[in-house]
Amino acid sequence: MSMREQLFALGGCAVGAAVAYGSTRWVGAHSDAALRGDASANATEVGRGPDDDGDAGVDPTMAANENLTQSLRECSQKLARLADDKAQLEQELDAERTSEVDASRAAQARRMARRNVSQDDWKQLASAGTIRYLLPCASFNPSPEVIDRLGLAPRDVPAIQSAFAAARGSAWAQIRPLCATATGSTTTADRLGLDSCPQVILDAARATNPAAADSAMRAVGAVKAGMADPSAIPADDPVGATFLVLTGVARDAENQLTSVMGPDDARAAVFGNGSCGHTSEFISPGRGSQP
Repeated sequence: MSMREQLFALGGCAVGAAVAYGSTRWVGAHSDAALRGDASANATEVGRGPDDDGDAGVDPTMAANENLTQSLRECSQKLARLADDKAQLEQELDAERTSEVDASRAAQARRMARRNVSQDDWKQLASAGTIRYLLPCASFNPSPEVIDRLGLAPRDVPAIQSAFAAARGSAWAQIRPLCATATGSTTTADRLGLDSCPQVILDAARATNPAAADSAMRAVGAVKAGMADPSAIPADDPVGATFLVLTGVARDAENQLTSVMGPDDARAAVFGNGSCGHTSEFISPGRGSQP
């Protein structure tokens, strides 16, 4: 039996006892009146007997009233205990719900931290010659569940779609000619697109000068870690230029959304659990880099 059912049962017990108590009092009062009438009639006809002042025994009505009073008292005590138990249970449930919400937020924060690389992370990546970035997808069409998970509203979707498209478009305008050079064809570059061209550019650079490609990757890591200026990467360096652009696409989309949605919602839209995008990682094979 649930807590609510127990409360209803005890409530019914109390009400039933109260009704029975009132009924007994009503019947007792009428019985007493009838008995008094009979006693008066007998006294008129017969007169007082020798045992009229003796002990008449226990009054059944009084005993019933006492039992009902005790039952009401017990019902009240049980109701009070159940009310206390219910309050305690609600507190425990509230604590569990709060704990679940906190755990969900912590998981969301960990996922965002993995996708949103910090400067401290970049220091380690730079020393290993590793490049990691998040590339927002070209088409953002989330389900209602994803929108709710990200803490957004349906009206935010068009702004996110626009920011993702703008950030990707700006990056592609810079990377497209580099990809065309690496593949020898603009048509091939367009077929590969922004998602696949970085690997082609890196492979072409490694084929001609692997040491320079490795240095370029480390230089990009140093810039993202705040240890070097972007001007340290030559504009004609295909690997450095490509990865410097790609590591800024997600941040570009976030900055565009911040002015529309606020910083927290903008960060969740780009880096949150369920947001549309994929993380790419490139590891330099040279100079003792760690995989």
